[in-house]
Amino acid sequence: MAYRIIGICVLLAAGTIAYLVFQEGLRDSSTGCTSQQTPAEQLAQLIGDDFAKLKKEAQLPKAWDHISTIEYRMNSTLAKALLGKKAIGLKRVADGKYFLEMDFLDLPDEENPGIIVQASLFDIKSKNKIFEIGRTYTMAELNKTAPSSAPKEVFKDDPKKINKEK
Repeated sequence: MAYRIIGICVLLAAGTIAYLVFQEGLRDSSTGCTSQQTPAEQLAQLIGDDFAKLKKEAQLPKAWDHISTIEYRMNSTLAKALLGKKAIGLKRVADGKYFLEMDFLDLPDEENPGIIVQASLFDIKSKNKIFEIGRTYTMAELNKTAPSSAPKEVFKDDPKKINKEK
């Protein structure tokens, strides 16, 4: 009889632990928690989500939906170390008329280093730059468990808007 009671207690404890772990997993996915992702996945998701938010807010041109090629230039040792060969989840179209250059640069800061992403959109035929935007991502943003705000906009179309905040 005592063994049955102990067995039932063990089963109840295991069930409770399984329930709590399952609930924590659901909470992580619903809040966008990135604690279970690799740094490469975290950074790629942060950048991808940021550009998706810009698109949703109509801050990117309509040509953004017609990108056929994306070229990544890793001029950043931090980005190269974090991302490796992981691509950012930006939408491409096979018969698009534009190509996107994404330059990654280091943001040297002893307290909160980061990465500057310079995205330039070009017309394939004329090779003219039609849009340019710079975004800054700091390690503090990367280490947040639930990114709640987008990084600051460095500039968009007009160099006079340098360090403009939303």
